[in-house]
Amino acid sequence: MSKPTVVFIAGERQHAGKTVTSLGIISALCNHIDPADIGYFKPVGQELVTLSSGERIDKDVRIIQEFTDLDMPDLNMLSSVRVVSGVTREYIASNNPRERTAAFEQAIHKSMEYLSKKQLIIAEGTGHPGVGSVIGLSNARVANMLDSRILYLVGGGIGRTLDELEVDLSYFSHKRCRVAGILFNKVRPSKIDMMRENLHEGVLDRLFPEWDPSLKIFGHMPQVKYLNNPSMQLVSRSFKTHHIIEGSSERAWHRACRKVVVISQGSDVFLPDEHLRSRDIAVIGAGSHTRLKRIIDFNTRLPDSEKLGGIILTCATDRMPDSTATEWLAQSGIPALVVSQDTADTDMTLHKCFNNTKLQLYDKKKHQQIVDLFAEHFDAERFIRAYGL
Repeated sequence: MSKPTVVFIAGERQHAGKTVTSLGIISALCNHIDPADIGYFKPVGQELVTLSSGERIDKDVRIIQEFTDLDMPDLNMLSSVRVVSGVTREYIASNNPRERTAAFEQAIHKSMEYLSKKQLIIAEGTGHPGVGSVIGLSNARVANMLDSRILYLVGGGIGRTLDELEVDLSYFSHKRCRVAGILFNKVRPSKIDMMRENLHEGVLDRLFPEWDPSLKIFGHMPQVKYLNNPSMQLVSRSFKTHHIIEGSSERAWHRACRKVVVISQGSDVFLPDEHLRSRDIAVIGAGSHTRLKRIIDFNTRLPDSEKLGGIILTCATDRMPDSTATEWLAQSGIPALVVSQDTADTDMTLHKCFNNTKLQLYDKKKHQQIVDLFAEHFDAERFIRAYGL
């Protein structure tokens, strides 16, 4: 029996779109390959979720199970190495780090054996190419362990994209990895034609002649509106302490938000129609009645499908927000959080959340966007030929 083809999904950085790409490729390939012949696993994972059994596994494994038709009866076997808090410190302090790395490697080989009857295995990397090296398992090292060929994700553009390719392809070359091709991801729709004209395979051959076979391009994936934006449900998890004002629907809490707007204008000049748009998160002090009422009235004028994303009241105390403000928010249907942090700290927390958004189990609409995206822009047939499927 022949060994399965292993595709290792690597990216220029954390949140480059590896899980979205795994989902998109699986959805596209299922039109050509029986889902029963496709396997997926996360060799090294850092963000864990708890299953009903109490077992903790990498979150991306659970996401793939939720949104694909792959046969995944034992999720524990698909999350090989779980780098929880303290693992790296223990590894560095260990008297025998090689023994620990060997144990990690054994777990990865065990997952591969579990998937050995598949025709194709998608192995999803973690972070940028060097992530994991602290425990002897960089993405490059793992890709080689699996005898895989890498599909590398890099952002759209010309100059910055070539800079990223120069650094990471040099690293992969130094580690003697096999890179089969490139997927340009999160490209501004207005820039796609320019990229295709200026950064085609002929240019890659000239700039990176050391790759044999030569690097293939499998698609230019445009940015999708709200795909990488968090919901208020996800935003709420960013605050260690907060209070939720009940009254809005689960659907409203799961809607992707547009951007954060800090309401710094005084009540005499603040006009919501000029400063806010649908799906925005309005950040405002907990004691501001006049501005809060204007925001709520503005929200009532918006279409049902384009309401505000949420409201966050800052600098909360035992007295603020008072019962009047709380009642207004409860009746408004707007997802609302109350936090004790000041506005500056709240804005910083939200900035981190918006820049570190991952797909959630409730993101069914986002999943359909991913399926549609890859159906239109990913060259599945070229991919199949390149990987010999």
